[in-house]
Amino acid sequence: MNSLSSNYTLLCRRLPEERTFGTLVAKAFNIPEPIGELLYSRGIRTLDQAQEYFFPQLAMLPSPNSMKGMAEAVDCIMTVCAQRQPIFIHGDYDVDGISATALLVTFFREIDRTPFYYIPNRLEESYGLSFKSIDRLLAQCPGQGGLLISVDCGISAVQEVEYARQQGLRVVITDHHEPQEKMPLADAILNPKQPGCSFPCSSLSGVGVAFFLLIALRKAMRLSLNLKKYLDFVALGTVADVVPLQGINRILVRAGLEVLSARHRLGVHALWNCCAPDSREVLSEDISYRLAPRINAAGRLGNPLVGVELLLADTAATAQAIADRLELMNQARKQLELSALAALQHDCQEQLQALRHGIILYQADCHAGVLGILASRFVERCRRPVIIFSNDTKNEKSVNLRGSGRSVPGINLFQVVEECASMLEQFGGHAMAVGLTLRKEKLPQFSEAFNEKIKQKIQLLDSKHYLTIDYYLTNTNLLSASFAHALQRMQPFGEGNHEPILFLAQQHLLAARARNGHLMFQLQGAGELLPGIGFNLAAGDLTSCPQPADLIFHLKRSWFRGNERIQIHALAITTPQFNE
Repeated sequence: MNSLSSNYTLLCRRLPEERTFGTLVAKAFNIPEPIGELLYSRGIRTLDQAQEYFFPQLAMLPSPNSMKGMAEAVDCIMTVCAQRQPIFIHGDYDVDGISATALLVTFFREIDRTPFYYIPNRLEESYGLSFKSIDRLLAQCPGQGGLLISVDCGISAVQEVEYARQQGLRVVITDHHEPQEKMPLADAILNPKQPGCSFPCSSLSGVGVAFFLLIALRKAMRLSLNLKKYLDFVALGTVADVVPLQGINRILVRAGLEVLSARHRLGVHALWNCCAPDSREVLSEDISYRLAPRINAAGRLGNPLVGVELLLADTAATAQAIADRLELMNQARKQLELSALAALQHDCQEQLQALRHGIILYQADCHAGVLGILASRFVERCRRPVIIFSNDTKNEKSVNLRGSGRSVPGINLFQVVEECASMLEQFGGHAMAVGLTLRKEKLPQFSEAFNEKIKQKIQLLDSKHYLTIDYYLTNTNLLSASFAHALQRMQPFGEGNHEPILFLAQQHLLAARARNGHLMFQLQGAGELLPGIGFNLAAGDLTSCPQPADLIFHLKRSWFRGNERIQIHALAITTPQFNE
């Protein structure tokens, strides 16, 4: 393994205990031994644990009653339903909030209790519950009281919940964001992160919390509904919100992908036809890179209700019309993103050269709808936490900036921002993502404090590209369709259960050529040539270098014109002339 650079960390070192476990798993589940070794490197130590990993079952889900506030929430909802009072659902404008809203609306409609719903416009309103959004909800059915249920928001809305109760509403909060010191005085709060909650998974998505509420309601109401049919909503929001796909989340998403693949939801089927018109199964990466960006586009451009309407569509024609509209919105979002990336790149590079640990970027007219995705793009480029600000355009007289931040593994961005709370007007989020507002004159002070806080959280951040490698292949014998399919037994991939990263030393890249900035090549596999692609790796002389290269890659199933094939997705390629 001398070829492996010190810039990379190898997780599976093929130690005796790893090999022994790999052999046990291979015999028990009829899979290649390296899969068992990969499981060992991910903390799985027994065959029972491997069984649960390979075959997650809905029967393994914990009781919803272990979530603090569940009894109160169920009692409140059942009372309102019995009294035939209005139900108002308040969501959030990302995929998690949109899918959670659609989930509850679908459920209540099915039990003949049609609710009213609203999601704020991120370009004109504040995040989450606000006085304005509550008024707009109540305007749909004024003067009758009722129940307000928040999904994917509300845990920090102290004044807003008080306002809602003054309007005669009962309030049930369902959220998964980090609670702050003071929480709202709601009738019930469901949030596995709140103090005193014994629910065994604190990393549920917003739609995941809402789904457990439905499990409890089904039992309390003695309904015969099969809730599995709703798990497509749960998979969409859980994967899109980048929560760890482990334990309970893994169970929910695995089942949800089965429901998505059945394509019984007209809106999902129509959207799939826009981005991947074939009949194969839906994978978690399809949510991340195809479905979620299109649903998110509506919220980013200021019309999140379009996403809800897609998921609630009851005719194929309506669903296709909305899906086509979302496709156009997504194209517009891409153009906004590309323009802002180009405008901010120079400032980011200067901060990297100045050895800044936390990157703060500001563009006065940057579209508020792309701040979060821009932060993600810059995190990918510079491997540091990034917050991007633009002018708050909700009020022409405002001197506030609104920002969105993303982090890197190991740095809790919410905690960092919370330590700077005295400089902020508003903030919220979780470990990997935050939203915040501050007065413009405080941006320099916040930037310096943020940089120092990040510096304290880490011992070293430099410009090298560190990459974790899961498995070192000593030859190309495993580059086959059978091994690629065996790797898929580890699905769903995502946060907390990443797709295995493989390493091969001294490989000849055949027919290497550049196409639109990407490197196209072929690699000799187990008995056949495999196509390969390295996204954004066409720079340098790799296309003309005849020398062997070290290859870091995913071995993937891909589809071209409806036909499945095995493909190499290169993440990094090093040749002798590029090695340091």
